[in-house]
Amino acid sequence: MKKTRLRQVSPKRVVQLRKLKQLTERLCYLCGNRSELGGLHPDWKSNYKVDPHHINGRDGKRLLDPFGIIMLTRDEHMVEDGQMKGKKVGKEKLLEIVKEKRLRQGFVQDY
Repeated sequence: MKKTRLRQVSPKRVVQLRKLKQLTERLCYLCGNRSELGGLHPDWKSNYKVDPHHINGRDGKRLLDPFGIIMLTRDEHMVEDGQMKGKKVGKEKLLEIVKEKRLRQGFVQDY
C-alpha cells in the first residue's frame, strides 16, 4: 500500500472544531449528561458521555448551530444515523425537541 500524507486541517476549520468542542461541552453540561431524547444516562460505549448528533449535517454554518445539535446516547445516535436497527425519531421531530430545549436554555435562534 502506498503511503500518502494526510491532508492538513485548514486554520479556519481548526477554529471551528475548537468552538464545536466548547459548544458540545456546554450542551453536555446543560443536559446533565443525559440524552435529550430519552433522558437516559450514557454507558461505556461512549466513555460515559452523551454524543452530539448533528441533525442536518456538519457542513458550513450547521456545524456550530446549537439548534441543529441534539445530545444522544451512543445507541440512540447509531439508530438515528442508520448504523443500528431501531425506530428512528426523524429529523422533524428532533428539530422540534431541540428548538424547545435550546430556547429554554437561553440560546437565541438567528434565522
